[in-house]
Amino acid sequence: MPPKSKRRGLKSIFAGLGSLFRPSKGSPRDEEPTAHDMPTVEGSPNNVHGLTPLGRPEGSTMGAATIVNASEDPPPPNSDVDPSTTERADRHPPLTEHTSSMSIFSNAQNFKLDNVNFNLSQHVHNTRDSRQGGWTMLLENIASNALHDSRARFDAPKCDEDTRVEVIKELMDWIQDREAPQRLLCMTGAAGAGKSALQQTIAGKCSKSNTLGSAFFFSAGDPTRNDLTHIVPTIACQLGLRNPALRDAIGNAIGEDPLIFEKTIGIQIDTLIVAPFQHVCASGRLDSSTFPHAILIDGLDECSGEDSQDELLSTIKHCLLDNDLPFRIFIASRPEWAIRSALDNEPEGYLYQLAYHIKLSDIHPARGAEVRGGRLGVFPSHQ
Repeated sequence: MPPKSKRRGLKSIFAGLGSLFRPSKGSPRDEEPTAHDMPTVEGSPNNVHGLTPLGRPEGSTMGAATIVNASEDPPPPNSDVDPSTTERADRHPPLTEHTSSMSIFSNAQNFKLDNVNFNLSQHVHNTRDSRQGGWTMLLENIASNALHDSRARFDAPKCDEDTRVEVIKELMDWIQDREAPQRLLCMTGAAGAGKSALQQTIAGKCSKSNTLGSAFFFSAGDPTRNDLTHIVPTIACQLGLRNPALRDAIGNAIGEDPLIFEKTIGIQIDTLIVAPFQHVCASGRLDSSTFPHAILIDGLDECSGEDSQDELLSTIKHCLLDNDLPFRIFIASRPEWAIRSALDNEPEGYLYQLAYHIKLSDIHPARGAEVRGGRLGVFPSHQ
């Protein structure tokens, strides 16, 4: 039998161990040790839920007390956490941004909206996307080679200075007179008479004076500008670049009808030019009295097919002239059937009363015109 001193020592050791596993009576609850703070001995009085050490299910192979990370175990039985709370949280996860936005008005009654900025901004956003997308589609359907200042036409013939002075003055006076009754000018002449050189010169002067609305130069040898496929989009694009509000209106029109480029040129002119222009003018965002109004079309005879040439002339009459728009349209062509029959007075053509007709052969004989170095000069005829 061990001495009393040893027995007292053993008792004190066991008493110390017991204090580790059992809270002292009367101690505050927030000072009670938990299973996360200390090991639990299987079968101890605190194991009221029939769990193995540290709350592990029965059947665990752990035989000794072990201390593990508290985040890996469920809350201890004596904690303040109600297990049912965790179950409810699992069944009803917190609202995310998506679910809250979808159910914000769910089952709502007797309420009013003081601020509808969300819906308005969404509408503005969609409208902006529509017109930007429409304008992008327009750019994909133009013929950039047909522009008066395109890279493809960098060496286009022009009139030399101090040549064709009278004709140029007559053309510019007509363009600048916004009150003149005839808003269509047709200039005809034989091959080599200098029609394209005059058109190029007039385009440059109108561009400098800010009166050029658009220009389109046909060319039989260029598949992008030898028919009517791209003429209306190209003219509409140039007009839209002259005024931001008109540009937006054109882009929006295309966004509403993306198939517009597959339709007749009459529908295209109404949709891309007439309607947007009238709408922007009516809203006060465009002043037609100062808008660049000259539309130049050169080489109508190089548009393939006389029927196509006649279609363009008749469409210009019905869509632009009959609508009393402020545009002044200058067309140059050889005197082929389409333009000749439209301008004839016997029988009276549909443009006879509407067009101002200049015949280059009546002003300067063709034999007196020469092209030198890509520029046209008029020289006296030798008798």
